[in-house]
Amino acid sequence: MCGIGGLIYKNSVHEKKTGEIVVKMLESLCRRGPDSTGVALLHPKADNTLYIDVNYDKPGNGEKIINLLTEYVTIEQASDHGSYVRAIVKDVEDEAELILAINNIDHDVSVASYGDQLEVLKFLGGAENLEAQFKISDYDGQVAIGHTRMATESKVDISHSQPLSCHTGKDLTIIHNGHITNYIKLRSKYEKQGYTFITGNDSEVIAVYLVDKIKSGLNLKEAMEKSLEDLDGSFSYIAITPNQVGLAKEPFGMKPMVIAETDDFVAFASESMAITNGFGKNLSVFEPGSEEVMIWNL
Repeated sequence: MCGIGGLIYKNSVHEKKTGEIVVKMLESLCRRGPDSTGVALLHPKADNTLYIDVNYDKPGNGEKIINLLTEYVTIEQASDHGSYVRAIVKDVEDEAELILAINNIDHDVSVASYGDQLEVLKFLGGAENLEAQFKISDYDGQVAIGHTRMATESKVDISHSQPLSCHTGKDLTIIHNGHITNYIKLRSKYEKQGYTFITGNDSEVIAVYLVDKIKSGLNLKEAMEKSLEDLDGSFSYIAITPNQVGLAKEPFGMKPMVIAETDDFVAFASESMAITNGFGKNLSVFEPGSEEVMIWNL
């Protein structure tokens, strides 16, 4: 049982900051997932800017990650949060070479996410820990979507926390509640095709799946619709790109998701109480049906 809470603003004038609302939503969802909390933030497009977020375990490897970045790029911002490095960099000549160099620093180091606009931030424990590290409540952009994790099969650390991405899928990340029961079979298939997995979390295969389908020519909605045929289990998940946010519920409709939509925003969460706590008032909500995919264009 995990929790999902997110917000898409439709305009640039906000009643409350995007991050402030989502932090309160995630605080409400903590009992559904006390092990870790994470959020995906969408930033405006900026020339030659790359958001890189990196997992690590060994003490001292955070410093090594930042030192390596100074060799390859111009650092606009970099901070070491103990097992997680957050960086905004410029002047990246070869993204693939940079990602490979980071991953090769040590066996415990892995790039969690990278993109021109999407930034993934996560930390162990509840939303208060995430807020203390990254000041999420200061964010006032268009999209913030978060996750509270209860680890059921894979270990509790930041690398296994959500959101999760695919190494070859820049600017695409997913947030998932449920289980993918054919994960082992799918992972084996994609590893044979050359995809790399950095966790033992079954949720990671959704990101790889979507990247693979999009590379084959499908758009996000088509890829998510196809996922309802190919992914086994009970689940609901969110996929985020710079242009779209998608929501998918499997055919059994076992994992809850409610939506509040107005002329100003779309808010969704695993429980209506999270939306109420986020906005400080009751809002009318509805629940998508089983085997439904919804897409919001940004």
